[in-house]
Amino acid sequence: MAVRKSNSWRLMAGVLILVCVGLIVIIVSFVVKVDLLHERGELIKCGSGSINKIDPSESETPSLHDDLTYKELKAIQEYIYSINELNVVTPSQATVNSSYIYASDLYPPKKSEVLEYLSGTGEKPERNALLMIFRGDTDPPVVEEYVVGPLPKPTRHSLYVNPVRKNPVPYAFRPIGFVEFGSLFVSLYPKIDRKIGFILMESYGATFTNCGNECLSFYPDPVSSGLTKQKVRKFWLITLHELPYRSLHCLDLLLLVNLNSTNPSEYYVEKLVYAGKEYSSLDDLADRYNMSSTPKTIVPFPKLDKDLFSTMNRRGTPVPTEPLRAPRMFEPDGKRYTVKHRSVEYMQWQFDFRMSTFQGPQLYNIRFNNETIAYEIGLQEIGVFYSSKNRATTSANLLDSMALIGSTSHDLVPAVDCPETSTFFNTTYLGEGTNDDPVILKNAFCLFEHNKHTPLRRHMEYSLYGVYSGMPDSVLTLRSILKVGNYDYVLDYIFHQSGALEVSVLSTGYILSTFHTPSERPHGFRLQDYITGPLHHHVVLFKADIDIHGADNRYETLDISSEEVPNYLSSDPSDTYFQIRFDRKLKRTELEAAYKCQFDKPKYHIIHNNEYHTKYDELKAYRLQLDGMSKQLVPENTGNEPTIPWSRHQMVVTKFKEEERYASSCYAAFDSFDATVNFTSFLADDENVVDEDLVFWIPMGTHHIPHTEDLPVVATSGTLMTFSLHPYNYFPECPSSQSRDSIRVELKDKSHPEDGFTVERYGNHPNITCLAHAPNLEQHEPR
Repeated sequence: MAVRKSNSWRLMAGVLILVCVGLIVIIVSFVVKVDLLHERGELIKCGSGSINKIDPSESETPSLHDDLTYKELKAIQEYIYSINELNVVTPSQATVNSSYIYASDLYPPKKSEVLEYLSGTGEKPERNALLMIFRGDTDPPVVEEYVVGPLPKPTRHSLYVNPVRKNPVPYAFRPIGFVEFGSLFVSLYPKIDRKIGFILMESYGATFTNCGNECLSFYPDPVSSGLTKQKVRKFWLITLHELPYRSLHCLDLLLLVNLNSTNPSEYYVEKLVYAGKEYSSLDDLADRYNMSSTPKTIVPFPKLDKDLFSTMNRRGTPVPTEPLRAPRMFEPDGKRYTVKHRSVEYMQWQFDFRMSTFQGPQLYNIRFNNETIAYEIGLQEIGVFYSSKNRATTSANLLDSMALIGSTSHDLVPAVDCPETSTFFNTTYLGEGTNDDPVILKNAFCLFEHNKHTPLRRHMEYSLYGVYSGMPDSVLTLRSILKVGNYDYVLDYIFHQSGALEVSVLSTGYILSTFHTPSERPHGFRLQDYITGPLHHHVVLFKADIDIHGADNRYETLDISSEEVPNYLSSDPSDTYFQIRFDRKLKRTELEAAYKCQFDKPKYHIIHNNEYHTKYDELKAYRLQLDGMSKQLVPENTGNEPTIPWSRHQMVVTKFKEEERYASSCYAAFDSFDATVNFTSFLADDENVVDEDLVFWIPMGTHHIPHTEDLPVVATSGTLMTFSLHPYNYFPECPSSQSRDSIRVELKDKSHPEDGFTVERYGNHPNITCLAHAPNLEQHEPR
């Protein structure tokens, strides 16, 4: 009985303690809430009435990794037009059989030269440009890449020589462009309409030419040499109703066109698929169309109004019922970052950035507390591999570099694509088209600080110590949005005050549909009367040249596994139980470091310099966290798989080589039979990776089976792919401990919470009530 009484008192005491703790928390929360609500703030106007713009394209003294400036591009044009043997014409004069500049990019200096210059031991490296020139006037026609310089006044040019990259490149492998597609409208489309225009009108209520407001269009699907086993240029043209947005209005007419000639009059339709049946030519379809055994299709031209399912008009019952504006951002004390040309400083971070015309957004010289974390982190390639019974879509293995990734980010809209407080950046390049001047892409980047509305760290301990401490996760984000065909990719570089760097990709935009037939069932769902959403695999590749305490680094994993240990609480001495442990495993060669994820073998990925340790002799490192891993299911060396060999692993680590700058190329959509850049060669020599300058190639991906909620436009939620770098024993404590963004709430007397508390804001002004300006969208000028 005494034992029971003792236990009862213990139980009652425990309950009493819990109740008291609960009351303390309730009282403190109430007091804190009431006090904070009664803090009187300053009433200010805090929105941005105009777009903050910085245009480094006009810089007189560009930094090492600044984009080519407008003046440099004009000088390049003047120089290259003077070289008679190149016979380069202006963009407005360009034809398929002429020689013209397809695109330009900065040709980055060698890493060794940059590091010597930054350390004060070397001269500033000269600036050079890389020009891709289509030589349609040569025999045979080719694509040539030239290094032109030095800038700002070039005096020389030479073929770009790289032992792991072909140059020149067969003309059939060239990326797509306006000049070529323009010639389709002039030469091939009238021929199609003459031959089968009556079929088009009866079947779809439209033609390709002379069609007024009801026209047919096409979605180009490159046919890679990995499928044809030939170096010939072919496209499947997926016929569409020309409506917003056309990729949701695909029809059951597919044309395989041969564009292998530099004479557009020689373009021809090699075969067709109409109503599920294959025909050998336009004449073959025209001759057999009226036969009773030939299947036919009727798809009326849709009525264009705001309720058409493919448009982005708001429709349905308004939500909310009354027009109430969404929350807004503001900067109460102005910007906390600075920008000079393309160099950014934010809190303890410093970095440079640029827009590569071919690869997209790139970062360089990434430092935290003036210590280098990475020399380079940047996008390399974006791909989408489709599946279908449809002859065109089943071979749709698209590599977005063929569309010049860096040229697809522009016209970012304030208060939608980016916060209205953002700083916007233009970028420039030389490209084909009708404009003979360099192309200016307005609002290609936006840079902004924002509160992620999650605490970076926090802990509440009123019952024991009478203290709460927390800090919001305010970060700096550099954003570009790549609109490649029907898809849009939101790409962010995110800098946290903890010393972590996050790289994320979100996908949105329109899906590419296929014409619905029952045979499409294994590959997609029927989404509308005539369309199926085909299964596809997004793959994205990044390069991360990570330098921790210099370039002599090691890559090792902390392999987590289970271990059997004695059960000390058991009376049976042989009884055991299991816990987990980790073991360090140094990767010694490139093949050993190539990582394929196994769910039952979790691990940390650690990069460090073996000369640097903590005071406790532990490794002083950065951790690479992979949260966008995806498995490529297509068997190796089949079909077009050789064009994305980097997707065979979830990470690849190689020894730095200047010639291994790029893992892909803008020819990759066509050249899988004879790759211009063969990424497998980066691994084939299986070099030592211990105490070497290491490069991490990071593929990410996601499989997408479209559903009705992807109409009209895919929502970004659920599409996130990300990897991140985190300090790992690198600092003696979290560097965010230095931040004034922290807040500390402390009870004056933890025994009497009703006596109130003190709030420490570390010099920051208390809450501010904001009157925000509306964003001025009139200043957004679409390109």
